[in-house]
Amino acid sequence: MNVHQIKAVILAGGKGTRFRPFSFIIPKPLMPIGEDPILLHLIKRFKKNGFHRFLVSTGYQSELIRAYFGNGERFGVQVQYFHENQPMGTAGPLSMMRSEFREDEYFFLINGDVYTEVDFNAMADYAQKSQLDVIVGYVKKKEKSSFGILGIQDGQITSIIEKPERECFINSGIYLIRGKALRHIPDNKFFTMPELIAIYLESQMPIGAYLLDGFWIGIENPGNLDEVLMRIDQIKT
Repeated sequence: MNVHQIKAVILAGGKGTRFRPFSFIIPKPLMPIGEDPILLHLIKRFKKNGFHRFLVSTGYQSELIRAYFGNGERFGVQVQYFHENQPMGTAGPLSMMRSEFREDEYFFLINGDVYTEVDFNAMADYAQKSQLDVIVGYVKKKEKSSFGILGIQDGQITSIIEKPERECFINSGIYLIRGKALRHIPDNKFFTMPELIAIYLESQMPIGAYLLDGFWIGIENPGNLDEVLMRIDQIKT
């Protein structure tokens, strides 16, 4: 299968509660970063990598997202919508899309509030070579404690490290999934990607981990919009 035939499922149904009061008027995927909304930046990144087919799961204020993107024609892509009548989590919406994928077919699944410059082609190539059902994109982050960490033994202090740093691996909210994995997702129920991953781990079925090579940020609050805008301005200069 040509990697550019791979579809991308984008989760865009959240309420964006951390963006209130702004999200009372504009759904989070349409929050602007410069001239374009979050979701359009994501679609443009996929398009730049040669991917043009999108399945968008909508929920809150879905009519505004549909009105903005339409069928995708004006952006040079194809957009198809699946509506969540109630929140279905990060994997539950896939139960509405079973007929869109063959069992051996890969597709991207990505949170609609991600800004990234990852090479989606490289990730797709990795998935097809691995032939695993689930690939989890991850990023490395340094986490700094706000506290002094004590070592204690037999009621006595043995060490103290002031605000130590540790490197950890963060789930990026970007996945490549093979159609056969959808058999584990229940119909019309709230179901998450961690739950799907847990099924694979409990059954001792391997799950791939792919280190993202480009800039990535999960947009959790209005401050993150400013971070992305600074990144975009940096690239332009």
